[in-house]
Amino acid sequence: MTEQPLAGGHQTAEVVRVGDTVRRARDPGSAFAAQVLAHLEAAGYPYAPRHLGIDERGRDVLDFIPGTTTDHPSQRAPGAYALGGRMLRDLHAATAGHPLAGARECVIHGDPGPFNTIFREGLPVAFIDWSSCRPGDRMDDLGYLAWTWCVQAEGQVPIADQAAHLRELRDGYGDVSPERLVEAMIGRQEHIIEAETARLRTRDLPPRRRRHAEAAIAWATADRALVLRHRAMLLQ
Repeated sequence: MTEQPLAGGHQTAEVVRVGDTVRRARDPGSAFAAQVLAHLEAAGYPYAPRHLGIDERGRDVLDFIPGTTTDHPSQRAPGAYALGGRMLRDLHAATAGHPLAGARECVIHGDPGPFNTIFREGLPVAFIDWSSCRPGDRMDDLGYLAWTWCVQAEGQVPIADQAAHLRELRDGYGDVSPERLVEAMIGRQEHIIEAETARLRTRDLPPRRRRHAEAAIAWATADRALVLRHRAMLLQ
């Protein structure tokens, strides 16, 4: 069957669509991700693709979820932020206390930005790209989701709208204070800045990966400055 290339982000060497499936080059997180997806399917979690095995070329096979990703609030419908929060909360609830979570709170997606979320008619329907999932703390996942979905230094989104989106997402997830969520967002921004700055010091870093690191630092730095500048409004 015809292979249709799909956007594979900055880490995945190959992602293609073949019929109703997606084929992804395997990476160090693939085996664990397959276990997590199998558990989520068994638990009835509806917001993730099914892992269907490994093809003859050694690639992961997942079911294809129709829809698009988003990069601006104008592409999202009313209720999208609350639903995104519930989707993440349900993931954490489905894995809390499970052996896959080890000694941590739960399994986290690890990269649940809108660029890794499929939307249909402006509403989120599934998280994709599970190669970063791992045992972790729910606030790390929620802080990253809140930042990447709600905070934008670019894109000409009024800060009042960003604050409203953040409140909606927080209410959708539930059981988290405004202060704790804002601190979690700042924590994720600082983690990106520190990690990518350290990566830039790596000798022989490929040019494409160097450009990604530089862009990630600029993005996180600008968004952190916005959060700090408008912290009072974001805490409402």
